[in-house]
Amino acid sequence: MNILLISTCKEKLSESEFVTPIVEIIKSFEYDQVNYKNLETINFRIYDKLIICGTSLQDNDYLNYLDDFKKLKNHSIDILGICSGFQIVCNMFGEEIIAQQEIGMVSVEIQAQNPLVSGDFQAYNMHNYSVDKVTSFDVLAKSEKTIQMIRHKTMNVFGVSFHPEVRNEQIITNFLSI
Repeated sequence: MNILLISTCKEKLSESEFVTPIVEIIKSFEYDQVNYKNLETINFRIYDKLIICGTSLQDNDYLNYLDDFKKLKNHSIDILGICSGFQIVCNMFGEEIIAQQEIGMVSVEIQAQNPLVSGDFQAYNMHNYSVDKVTSFDVLAKSEKTIQMIRHKTMNVFGVSFHPEVRNEQIITNFLSI
């Protein structure tokens, strides 16, 4: 399996917090890492899985590059978007991103059959944006404030609003086994 990690971190230093923990989870697989500003250099056809990593609360530069991600939906590649990656995945399919801050541990309740996790759980959130409703996705899980997990209705495209690399690593390994 060949995995592509996309960093949404503007500053290289932030990658140690938001990308490196994911590298630790997937390091037994072949993978490449690219920054969101360099997507035009990537041949997406050579990858089986794509993970769009999160970034810090103050780093919203990726929002200026949302259109660059839309071409990803034209490839038959499984995608997991984490935090800012969740917002990117939603935007790729025309969902409206809204201001919705959520910071810290939250209780997450399963809403539908979920191939990434079984049963309610605690998750670490750190985001300023989310979605209020979705039309292209099924809502897999929610917290009291916001949608936490989605799956595209016809594709293996997932989004998680929280950071599974902090406390829910199994979600990432389950995604890799789909």
